[in-house]
Amino acid sequence: MKAIRRFLPTAQTVSFVLLMLLCLLVFGLLKPSYATWDNLYSMVLSACVAAVLAAGMGVVISAGGFDLCVGHTAGFSALMCGFFLRTLDFDPIPAMLLAIGMAVAIGAINGLLVSRMGISSFIVTLGMQFVLVGARQWITAGNSYRVSNLIKGMVQSAFLGVSNLVWISAAMLGVIGFVMQKTPFGRKIQFTGANIVATALNGTPTRLYTFLAFLISGAISGVVGILQFGKLTSATINMGDGWLFNAMTIAVFSSVIFGRFKAHGLALVSFLITMITTGINMQGVSSAWTNFVLGVILLASLFAGKFIHFDSFGKKPKRSEDNGCQATV
Repeated sequence: MKAIRRFLPTAQTVSFVLLMLLCLLVFGLLKPSYATWDNLYSMVLSACVAAVLAAGMGVVISAGGFDLCVGHTAGFSALMCGFFLRTLDFDPIPAMLLAIGMAVAIGAINGLLVSRMGISSFIVTLGMQFVLVGARQWITAGNSYRVSNLIKGMVQSAFLGVSNLVWISAAMLGVIGFVMQKTPFGRKIQFTGANIVATALNGTPTRLYTFLAFLISGAISGVVGILQFGKLTSATINMGDGWLFNAMTIAVFSSVIFGRFKAHGLALVSFLITMITTGINMQGVSSAWTNFVLGVILLASLFAGKFIHFDSFGKKPKRSEDNGCQATV
């Protein structure tokens, strides 16, 4: 029976599928064009990239902290890629690699400040937001950049009738999910977030795993920036400014409901939130209501987390507190 149970969907997964069907029914009745294949496919394209960015946030949350600059890092990566392409005349591949490398460096700086200096991840990444806002203005002088045909083709082309954007996002979520859920490396990151003191006493180098969590988040953000650059076909000075809220909502909601890092949980939450926000927008309601709904979802998930709290491995501890990713042990 246990072997069979492993292949059955969990109650949380079934609940999300039912909620999606409910959204499809309600919004489809209110606006028939909502339930068309083209609109659903458009929502998948929006949700898949948001889920990948939330995965970067989810890795850091698993380690016990927050990365409040994931959106700005992604936007900065896209902008730098355009800068290298159009201002410095780099070829597309070197431009992409260098832009992603800069995002990795941003993650490394965050990780070093948190793990070695013992500064709160909230303060470090909030400060990095302002650094990136100033740096992008200084480097680009407010210019926007068009994407190259190669990058556009890589992202927007289709395989078996499905956009490469979906395939790349699914592959990234699959790899990140496997590493975080099935490998000793991922488990040690989650152990660090669950109880940093006990994990350190067990001989695990918690500072190293805290640092690597931010490094991974930076790398993921960099790739997301390139994907969005190819999808939107241009990079602007304020690109990425509104991505943090979505990523945090998805990551926190998934963490609370599923009890630990779950790649498919991030995908389900991302698609559900995209369905809700798209449905609201299609009713002609003010965009302010979309932010209101996202805020309610985020606050509700945080509130629920106080009463339905799981540790990093899906078990309910008697008491647990977020260590803030202050790996000073």
